[in-house]
Amino acid sequence: MTCKLSQASTPATSTQTPTTKEAKIIGGMIDCDNDGRQNDSRIDDDGDGIPDKCVIGNSSSLEENYETVPIQKEDIKANTSQELFDELMQSLSEMTEGCNEATKVQAGISYSICTINNEPVKAAEALLEAGDGIGFWFKNNKVVAIQYFHSGETLFFDDEKLIAKFSDNQELQSNFTDEERQEAENLAKNGYHKIFQVFALEAQ
Repeated sequence: MTCKLSQASTPATSTQTPTTKEAKIIGGMIDCDNDGRQNDSRIDDDGDGIPDKCVIGNSSSLEENYETVPIQKEDIKANTSQELFDELMQSLSEMTEGCNEATKVQAGISYSICTINNEPVKAAEALLEAGDGIGFWFKNNKVVAIQYFHSGETLFFDDEKLIAKFSDNQELQSNFTDEERQEAENLAKNGYHKIFQVFALEAQ
């Protein structure tokens, strides 16, 4: 078995190569050129099951594409929800960084609001003893995210339209029934009003 570069410009030197059999890759990837990478392919030119040459691999070789791309896609599928959730939460954190927070307690419920340039960027209410509650994030005075503290379930919105929901283990849901969508979008429009009222009363 010989080891040689596959180049389209190299003229054929043998007239005995059969034309009735299709060349195919034999076995797995190997290191044929001793470059330390298992990215070279053994080729059977005449269909007898015996490798006749070795093609030096590169990033566009068929073997590499077929073997690594599916693995990469599976990895992406496995990691996308978690990574997307982390990115979105990081974005919310950056959006509220440096905001001015105020807190008020009424009847065992803690209310908080955080503002930048007098505009709300975050608001929350929670039971003091149980820690159960709900948090809202705002951009341009519209809710962009809601999180239930007891479950960790987090909803994301675009122009007050529900676009994504993450469960407590960051599994992504992007398709919703009409009932699910209506409930979430009503909460995005009205769920924070009590919090705002508490601080409006305090301001007076």
